[in-house]
Amino acid sequence: MIKKIVNKIKFKLFHFNPQYKKNKKIVHLGTFYGGYDLNDDDLFKPTIISCGLGEDASFDIEMINKYDARVINIDPTPRSKKYYNSIESRFGMKKDKNYDESGYLSPRSYDLSKVNKSNFILLENAIWSNSDENLKLYMPENEQHVSLSINNKKNKNQNFYLAKTIDYNSIIKRFNLTNIHILKLDIEGSEIETLNSVLKSKILPLQILVEFDIRRKPSLKNRIALTNIHKKICKYYELININQKEDFTYYLRLKS
Repeated sequence: MIKKIVNKIKFKLFHFNPQYKKNKKIVHLGTFYGGYDLNDDDLFKPTIISCGLGEDASFDIEMINKYDARVINIDPTPRSKKYYNSIESRFGMKKDKNYDESGYLSPRSYDLSKVNKSNFILLENAIWSNSDENLKLYMPENEQHVSLSINNKKNKNQNFYLAKTIDYNSIIKRFNLTNIHILKLDIEGSEIETLNSVLKSKILPLQILVEFDIRRKPSLKNRIALTNIHKKICKYYELININQKEDFTYYLRLKS
């Protein structure tokens, strides 16, 4: 009972809930669990850097099917690699199942008739502020969960996976990119470090879709960290949406 009261007080005092501008059309792509909200006014054969594949690729596949996107997935976890392979084995095939919200989408639930190795790519790296580092990603306590995190969350599970890192600019160089339309970050605690690096790049993504992991854990320290990164992002971007899943959508202020 006391713990619940303390958590409610923390939420009221430290929950980070900035105002956002409702000046752009917002569409949702994918399941509720794995989908994201974005503005689609300027999307024509977009390039997507999608960090955090997990076991729900509904957002990525719908981007390909609706906008003829090229999606570069960044995810080092063994289960995500296995999941990508299961999708790859069905490239070119229609779906024969419907979506669900289980967190694991059967590859049979995707229309993969337009999907191939050139528009749905996986790099087995962890995006970070620097390349070629070895980053500890801790296993979740619940073995059914797919997401690994840089934070061990003071749990009993000290098992970790050592992932080789890649930074944003190295992805740009590897694929010779000149425009990035969307950067999606669902990377379980690595997003602030990564965004600090991204904002220094000469090629900024048109939209940033990000889940701030620490936003679900209100505290003074976390509020300060979120306020600081939000201010840095807003030097270049407008916040145009926060969805029910607490994902943020930022849109680049275009130079006149």
